[in-house]
Amino acid sequence: MLKPLIAAALIFSSGWVSAAEPPLTAARYAQQLGVGIDVDWARTERGIREFDPLEVRDFKAKGFTHVRIRVAGEPTEARLIHLRKLVEACDQYGVIPVIAYQADEYKNDPKADNEKEVVNWWIAVAHYFEKSSPLLGFDLIYEPADKLNHNIASLNRVYDKTIKAIHAIDADRMIFVAPRLRAAPEDLASLRLPAHSQNYVLAEWHIFPWGPLKNNGKYPWTSGTAAEKSAIRSRINTALRWQQKTGHVSWVGGWGVGESSRVTPTASQMAFANFMACELQKAKIPYAINADFQFYDGEEGAWRPGPEPLLQAMLAPVCEKPDEKPGHHVIKSSARDAAHATPAAASTAKSAAPSGSSAGQG
Repeated sequence: MLKPLIAAALIFSSGWVSAAEPPLTAARYAQQLGVGIDVDWARTERGIREFDPLEVRDFKAKGFTHVRIRVAGEPTEARLIHLRKLVEACDQYGVIPVIAYQADEYKNDPKADNEKEVVNWWIAVAHYFEKSSPLLGFDLIYEPADKLNHNIASLNRVYDKTIKAIHAIDADRMIFVAPRLRAAPEDLASLRLPAHSQNYVLAEWHIFPWGPLKNNGKYPWTSGTAAEKSAIRSRINTALRWQQKTGHVSWVGGWGVGESSRVTPTASQMAFANFMACELQKAKIPYAINADFQFYDGEEGAWRPGPEPLLQAMLAPVCEKPDEKPGHHVIKSSARDAAHATPAAASTAKSAAPSGSSAGQG
């Protein structure tokens, strides 16, 4: 009589454990995103041609937990098949994939036809990935800018229609939306998100996508003065206040320090990288580093030695605790180290940086 009771108890307990697994929410998803990197594996002809799944292994071994896969062009069968190859490689090596659509035509001309094109693009992608891991994320529009800066009504309309269309196909898919002005945190408040969407819609925003570039003759970062640090904290706090007010969580989709692939990083770059990474980690906001070709040589299938110290500062910064005396640091190591991993003998894409920036000359 005892054995059946024990068996029943085991069945009940195992069923209870399974049922107790909490559902994936945007907040839990954000925690799992951790530190990622922007990649061009689906954006450029070269990136598509030279991608090798072993690159994902290299990125995972280095300590990255997600990749932001930037995509341009129509959702053709060939492009969707290639995207599936990327997503499956991410699944294989335990890296979270986020598909980010450039939507260039829409950004340049937010007319009704182009609004519809964005919605239809995501309908095609949502159908194609309907059975994929719930960790696959959709970043609806990569850096809303250009003429969209002057048409917030159109942007909110596209987000509303696209979110509804995706969730009619795939009810639990995690979706990212970004504000205007190239995803400026100050414009998060202009987003009009669906009611009760806090569990499946996250915001994407960023500052310094290509590093501290000169603006009106001034750099926003030199040596890391108190004023420079305060200005950066203020922008991060803008996002934190928005999160607190709306109940939504957010992700920084890309930040960098400027040109870093050919030279040993400067003291200023190192200080900026460490400060930014520490502030974002302190704020518990996941982030992606911009971009893969700065740190990984696709032709050689190996990490570039020059910017390695910079990459480590962005991945695993040395941060001071608030109650510690200056100079006393806690070193936070990255999840895994690639020192003993054999790099992939494969290529990633080189990408053109935004006009006016030398950052893309990898």
